Amino acid sequence: MPRPPTPGYFASHWRSLDYFNLYRLTLALALVFTGLIFSDSDLFRPDAGERFKAYAYTYLIIAALFVLGIRARWPGFQIQLTAHITADIFFVILLMATSERLAGGLGLLLVISIASGGLVGSGRLSLLYAAMASIALLLQHGFSVLGGSQQLEGYFQIGLLCAGYFAIGWLAHTLTKRALHSETLAQQQADELALLNRINALAIENSPDGLLAVRGDGIVRHASPRALALLSVTTPLKPGITPLQDYSPELARLAQQLSPGTTFTLNTPAAQLRVRCIPLATPDNSRVLVLEDQSQAEQAAQRLKLAALGRLTANIAHEIRNPLSAISHAAQLLHEDTQAPAQARLTAIIENNARRLDRLVEEVLTLNRRDRLNPVSFDAAALTALIDELRQTEEIPADAVIVSMPDHMRFQFDSDHLRQILWNLLRNAWRFSHKQAGSIRFSATIVGDSLQFEIADDGPGVASEHRGNLFEPFFTTDAQGTGLGLFLARELAEANHAALDYVPASGGACFRLSLRGSE
Repeated sequence: MPRPPTPGYFASHWRSLDYFNLYRLTLALALVFTGLIFSDSDLFRPDAGERFKAYAYTYLIIAALFVLGIRARWPGFQIQLTAHITADIFFVILLMATSERLAGGLGLLLVISIASGGLVGSGRLSLLYAAMASIALLLQHGFSVLGGSQQLEGYFQIGLLCAGYFAIGWLAHTLTKRALHSETLAQQQADELALLNRINALAIENSPDGLLAVRGDGIVRHASPRALALLSVTTPLKPGITPLQDYSPELARLAQQLSPGTTFTLNTPAAQLRVRCIPLATPDNSRVLVLEDQSQAEQAAQRLKLAALGRLTANIAHEIRNPLSAISHAAQLLHEDTQAPAQARLTAIIENNARRLDRLVEEVLTLNRRDRLNPVSFDAAALTALIDELRQTEEIPADAVIVSMPDHMRFQFDSDHLRQILWNLLRNAWRFSHKQAGSIRFSATIVGDSLQFEIADDGPGVASEHRGNLFEPFFTTDAQGTGLGLFLARELAEANHAALDYVPASGGACFRLSLRGSE
């Protein structure tokens, strides 16, 4: 199990402290062996050999106990580090007191402890450790002078050693600060790079275009989910192993011939693709293939065109409505005053075309107001009443329309929008039907949590070459039509989160309105 981190310190700090204590254990073992081998020699003062061994054994035991604290990470890091340095200073000073010949060499061991303490502890207390070692060394030498075992001239050597302690402490402090600053900058850059990688990953995953990174030898280095979908790839892809040839031989062949900056068209079961090549300038001649869905580009261009057209026509419609009303009113007055058949025919032509223009203006204005929703609840009775009202408006006989729907049906829809959609569909169905009993069939079906309304007629149906243009603005096969009816109906349906589609049928035309039902 991973050990919990300590606030303010990372796992690397504890690992460094562990290595530092490993050095301490090794040093203590070396001192123990030194005491065992040379305790009876003249290397030590009289009767000091046994004390040297006792101090060395105690130092080894303390170093072993430090291992437990490091593993438990208790108490805190800085407390443990200070305890380690204090133990080094204490036992080294005791060991120095046992041998005049080893005192100089043992004193140098504190240089390693001070430097290691500064580096491991991020330079926070390195100067304090240098001061502690200097004070302890001066006290030890002072007691030795008072005991007669050392001379006053030895203070010069002790002073140099203490100055070395402070120099090492200051150097460790300075170098650690620089290292910490570099580490902080490196961590910030790593975080920014990781964030940039996440942003790039999100951008690639949500891009409408597919992206393929391919090596010069045709091996796929990366493929976005969109690219796999556009190529109709369902089997797993292994980056750096799978060749592009296995998934799209045609794309692999054309990619080898494609130079930077050029494009070509590729037909796949999913879409018609426009492929661009972007070189990466790498030693293995890698490149990025951008797969663009032509249908989406065309739809985006169509939406922009329609939005601009909607704004333009709405402005024109407002300007036309007033003079159109004046023309219609004047034609009615002329019709009332005239007696000649020729003049009556001319005024009738004026009135008919004025009504046609007024209907066109009304459809354009309705299209411009499609996003102003006011949904209300409908049930079977309300929908039947609406269909009957529209049937009477268009003077369609009652037996010509057959309505079939479940009684428990309920849904939400903007009433004006639904009226406009059904009016367009009923009017078209009656216009192209045989105009007899049962010519128009309106049915409602519940499919899961969705509703499907279908309006079908018994007319000749829609020619196959015209089906792709049915919902385009201003497309019509009737000289008296405006070409906006079905386009307006689909736009109003989409504004209400519904879908209007043409359903191919064996006899006549059939349109389906799909929407979500309500409890």
